[in-house]
Amino acid sequence: MKKLLLFCLALLTGAGLSAQTTATDFTCNDCNSVSHNLFTELDAGKVVVLVWVMPCGACIGPSQSAYAAAQSFSASYPGRVLFYLSDDNITTTTCATLNTWATTNNMPNSTRFVNPAIKMLDYGSNGMPKCVILGGTSHTVFYNANNTFSSSAMTTAIQNALNATTGITEQQNEISSISVFPNPAGVSTSVSYTLESSADVRIDIYNLVGENVKNVFTGKQSAGEQKLDIDSSKLSNGIYFVKLSAGKLEKTVMISVSH
Repeated sequence: MKKLLLFCLALLTGAGLSAQTTATDFTCNDCNSVSHNLFTELDAGKVVVLVWVMPCGACIGPSQSAYAAAQSFSASYPGRVLFYLSDDNITTTTCATLNTWATTNNMPNSTRFVNPAIKMLDYGSNGMPKCVILGGTSHTVFYNANNTFSSSAMTTAIQNALNATTGITEQQNEISSISVFPNPAGVSTSVSYTLESSADVRIDIYNLVGENVKNVFTGKQSAGEQKLDIDSSKLSNGIYFVKLSAGKLEKTVMISVSH
């Protein structure tokens, strides 16, 4: 596990993507003087969508996309997905400025920070807007992007973060276990799981920004223990998520690939 957490990824393709895989803790007040501790929120099962802005005109569109992605879970997971809007440069931005910018650009359900404790550089390169999506008791970074954000990738990342916390979506328990071995994976690995009842099963691999990089299996499977081999030889070294869907239920497990 230590090797997994310390594993250094190469830069991913896309605008401003970073290799940071675990969150950096902070404790600070928001613009309403309410104290927040990041790891306390994550350990309580919350998912944090954290966006840095200057604020500026170029930040509006991407920030609104991130806000919409977070808000899309408000009905299905009430109070579980938090949207943090931040600027770590207190010399050029005030809370009054950030509050006005957020209100004008229709992001009312956002928690705003102007505090150097929340550092962009903790997640790689500078460049506003910047978005990271954080979740799980392992304090995992599920999404990390600069300048341009993908709505679908952010939505997938939030769902993966929620799944990593709950272990399984609400509903009946049709998936009793899932594991990947060996992990870290080399040129191949195997996913093992147990189905409580027969189901339509789909297994996919997602990268850190929520992109589907490989479909492992799609088809009907009977109840009982299952095992599938995964060819990871063409995957770049890095952190991935194996997502198992069985009917309406899902489980996600994090793996690393190291050739």
